[in-house]
Amino acid sequence: MSINDFRQDESGSFVAGFIIGAMVGGVMAGLLAPRSGIQTRELVRERGLELKDRAEDTMLRAQTIANETLARVQLGARKRTPPDLSEPDITV
Repeated sequence: MSINDFRQDESGSFVAGFIIGAMVGGVMAGLLAPRSGIQTRELVRERGLELKDRAEDTMLRAQTIANETLARVQLGARKRTPPDLSEPDITV
């Protein structure tokens, strides 16, 4: 048996152990879950709606802040730049 054969056996054992462990973990999580599937789905739905509402509120606040900032910048720009009331110099 060469070193390469040993490494292949070792990596194959690791992958097999990983897959078996994931399956056993999934089964145990299903058996030991504190809620039924219906309750879990309802909880996920409620949390999703809460997250959606929070995201909408955050977006509205960000839009308000952006609009207020834009208005302040525009007002400041108008105060600093005197209007040019002279006739434009058009040469042809």
